[in-house]
Amino acid sequence: MAVISISYTGGNEIDEEFNEIEKPINYESVSLSTHEGEYVFSTGNFVKDWFDAKKKMTMNISDEDPFLSHSSSVDHFIMDGAKFDSAYLHIEEETPVLKYLDRTDPKWFESQKDVYDGSEFFVQEGTKPTWAELKEMCK
Repeated sequence: MAVISISYTGGNEIDEEFNEIEKPINYESVSLSTHEGEYVFSTGNFVKDWFDAKKKMTMNISDEDPFLSHSSSVDHFIMDGAKFDSAYLHIEEETPVLKYLDRTDPKWFESQKDVYDGSEFFVQEGTKPTWAELKEMCK
């Protein structure tokens, strides 16, 4: 099994009165840990680094480490206020397609399970690039 994680500092905090204090996030890198060792992607562009880590996993390692797990740092990065949205890669009729959750649907977690069954990538918050656009951004 391979594990993907995110290194960063900062992020939202809760004070002793349970008020959220927004603090800037300082993204550092994405790491992919496999049976071969650790690969670190640190261009300073989180979207690209995540893309490159997933590409490395798919192109070079997946035969030996067929499962990819997220470390808790992935959830913490997003929950701490990182300005990124999830995009899920699906293959439809042999064509790669990115799908996005519609969180205006109050039952999105139940009604859109098919969306988050895809391979997760990240995009800038509020954007919805196509797969081709995301690949171009990550060159």
